[in-house]
Amino acid sequence: MDKINLNLYGLNYQSQVQKKDDKKAEEEKQPAVEAKGKDVETGALLDAMALSGVQNLTFAGLNQINPKDYLDDESIARIQAAMPMFTGAVERFTKVIEEEFPGLNEAQVQELALQAAVKTV
Repeated sequence: MDKINLNLYGLNYQSQVQKKDDKKAEEEKQPAVEAKGKDVETGALLDAMALSGVQNLTFAGLNQINPKDYLDDESIARIQAAMPMFTGAVERFTKVIEEEFPGLNEAQVQELALQAAVKTV
């Protein structure tokens, strides 16, 4: 009895494997869709990216935000009083970082100064 069951299992398994192979063959017969892309020069791509950045700047000023829509007068006054302290801290940290690390570029100096100012103010 065991031999019969094993034999039937072997036959069923073999037929399943053959069906899978047939499916793979059908998939291979289907035509492959090839992506058609245009060859674009790198310079043209960079110019297009720069143009999109300029376009975004022109739209940036269209949506003005009125703080009074979101904050009360006390909050606006508090924020306006805190801004000179923050900008003063950023300027101080910028000078210190430029003196201590003369090899850093301007973006790195600004990033470090902002991080330090946020932690202290």
